[in-house]
Amino acid sequence: MDLSMLYDVLDVPEEDGLGRLLFAARKEHYALQYLMLSAVRQEGIAMSDAARHELERAERRALRYGQILDRVAARVPVSPVKGKLIARSYPKGLLRPQGDLDLVTGGEADLWRAVHVLMADKPLYVGVSVLGAPTRHLVVTLTWAPEDRLLDPEIRVEVCTAALVGDDGAVPIRAELPEDVPTASLLALAEERFQRTFYARDAIDLYMIGQAPCPEVPEIAQAAHEYQLAPELQELVLYAEQRVPLGRLAGLGSALEEYDRQERRRRADHSAPVAGPGGTADALAQGRPLYGMPLRSAENRADWERSQVHLFGNSGLLRTPVGDYLLVADEVVGQAEYDAAQRELDRLAEEAR
Repeated sequence: MDLSMLYDVLDVPEEDGLGRLLFAARKEHYALQYLMLSAVRQEGIAMSDAARHELERAERRALRYGQILDRVAARVPVSPVKGKLIARSYPKGLLRPQGDLDLVTGGEADLWRAVHVLMADKPLYVGVSVLGAPTRHLVVTLTWAPEDRLLDPEIRVEVCTAALVGDDGAVPIRAELPEDVPTASLLALAEERFQRTFYARDAIDLYMIGQAPCPEVPEIAQAAHEYQLAPELQELVLYAEQRVPLGRLAGLGSALEEYDRQERRRRADHSAPVAGPGGTADALAQGRPLYGMPLRSAENRADWERSQVHLFGNSGLLRTPVGDYLLVADEVVGQAEYDAAQRELDRLAEEAR
């Protein structure tokens, strides 16, 4: 991977120069310019102080994510997914853009142990989401201020009890990924399609994975079929092969064609559950995603290993080892619902005395 290939991936003529390449990278993704800057340095091109400082901050950011992972993994069984795994396929000196750190635990007890380790760094925000039924999964998002609050993206860590959370429809939650790292990385990238469209970094990731040892193409295609991600991986491969050589992944698109058709037929035949009367209890029973609106932080819950759902009226609270949250399906919460949740917490506190 060199600057010439990066010009091609971003569809920028080389004669337009590095400034246009960096501009295109910033438009594509808020962290993609870090890869461009590392490639500029790799090729020995002179950099301004501002550009060099931005790259150095990005490298310290990547180092900080690595330190966070090491610290948590030393105390709790966790597995990184996506970014940290894919970054291992990048050659030394090239910095893979990483927006956040994704960690997966084997269950809720380990999730809260990991969160407790992270809480020691005093995050600015701790968010919790619940999804899935009958097995309920949790996602905890923690954020910290970056080194440069005006120029850099926040530091963000997500800890989840499932590796792949599906599409809230025909594609279910899958708690674990394959042990093979290249296959796991490809499936995790494909799953991203449920949240966003593919972009240049995804093509670069496929290029990097395809340059390193990986399973045979039929094995990868079979895994995509088993994880119900053949259409998404097929789309990713078709997107990438228009921009980069796929190396050992060449032929994956053809291997996925029949699995793609089968999965699309399966999804077309999928029947969504009949909607219930509404409210938090119904959403939890159906496994629909609910987001926790922070209400109060919690102390003296170090011995809690699981969160607790407390229903009241048509609403619900999620009481966790780190705080209490109002479970909601929408971004906007009415003042009356918020006030009712606070009153319910007051009542519960009074009962506990």
